[in-house]
Amino acid sequence: MMTLDRLQMEARKVAGWTATGLGFTIPIWTLVDSILMSLLVLCWIVSGNWAEKVRRVKANPVAVAALFLFAWMLLGTLWGDGSLEDRAGSLKKYAGLLFIPLLISMAIETGVRQRAILALAAALAVTLLLSFALEFGLIPSGGLIKGGPSNPFVFKKHITHNVLMAFGALLFAWLAWQSRNVRWWWGWSLLAIMAASNVVMMVQGRTGYVVLVGLVLLGAHQWFGWRGVTMAVVLLVIAFAGVYQVSTPFHDRVSLAASGVTQWDSHSVVRDPIGERLEFYHHTIGIIREHPLVGVGTGGFVQAYAERARQAGVPVTSNPHNQYLLVMAQVGVVGVGLLVWLFAQQWRSALVATDKTYGLLGRGVVVTMAVGCLFNSLLIDHTEKLLYCWFSGLVYSGEDSRPDTAA
Repeated sequence: MMTLDRLQMEARKVAGWTATGLGFTIPIWTLVDSILMSLLVLCWIVSGNWAEKVRRVKANPVAVAALFLFAWMLLGTLWGDGSLEDRAGSLKKYAGLLFIPLLISMAIETGVRQRAILALAAALAVTLLLSFALEFGLIPSGGLIKGGPSNPFVFKKHITHNVLMAFGALLFAWLAWQSRNVRWWWGWSLLAIMAASNVVMMVQGRTGYVVLVGLVLLGAHQWFGWRGVTMAVVLLVIAFAGVYQVSTPFHDRVSLAASGVTQWDSHSVVRDPIGERLEFYHHTIGIIREHPLVGVGTGGFVQAYAERARQAGVPVTSNPHNQYLLVMAQVGVVGVGLLVWLFAQQWRSALVATDKTYGLLGRGVVVTMAVGCLFNSLLIDHTEKLLYCWFSGLVYSGEDSRPDTAA
């Protein structure tokens, strides 16, 4: 008969494999994500050791910051005019934040963390290779393949695909940096170059362009210091000019963005993607001006935006495509302050882990989210949110990590 100690030990082992499985499924399959997330929660419950879990969470500023942000979103359901269904639905979108302290509390071992990150790299590599195959007409579109030869995104929407590939470029470069085998070094390096090319020259997702720039600057600073940043800026300017001339998708997307910004007028209804985003920002800022301190409540954004939209004669949206504006409209300046505080705690603590080489990836996921949230509400988008919470939990879940001692 299985003892309680044996059951808890087995639950911790299953949790490790579940976390690994999530690494592979996040870029590919939403349904399996949900199953694995439920299994991980079950393993967390069964594994017990509650005093140690509480101690680890209390000692970890990243876990504490994530809990404070979720708690404020929960408190935000107590005010505003949103329906009960809207409040519950909106809060549910932020529940993924709880995966950060959950994983941190479980003291996932370094070997398991490495395996999970390799699973993510494998999934991104599969996605990348399928994208190239789709671009060159080697595989048909349809079914699980979402895009086509002119815009070869694979399992996710083009915006999500490009955010994943931008982070993938950093991950592949990090794996090349870590590799001691020459063949693996060349393989990971080639994948990093392919991922960056996929973002810039193939798939039509402008958010990925900006995220990739941020990650390139981060990597340059990590490996070469501020001189590296200066060199990277120069090379990025040269690369931008070159790619703008030779890549039709990149040229068209950049030109469309520039014309959309210059031609937008708050008194006219513009249906191009850039005009829509500026329209969303304009009316969301109007909501914030009316409710700057505590917002319209968690779940109150849709109704508040609908009232302004009716007056202006524009369509209603549930998503302003800017996470900072959405959080501030919902729960005010305190909410957006807590979001920035979470990012700051991750940045500060990124080099404190069982293996300090994970610091680059820890800061990389912060850059990915902090930049991406300027143009999309990534904390309510399933894939980006889950990647961020899963990866953040892993980076700070090392059994010997002590984030509270970070300089």
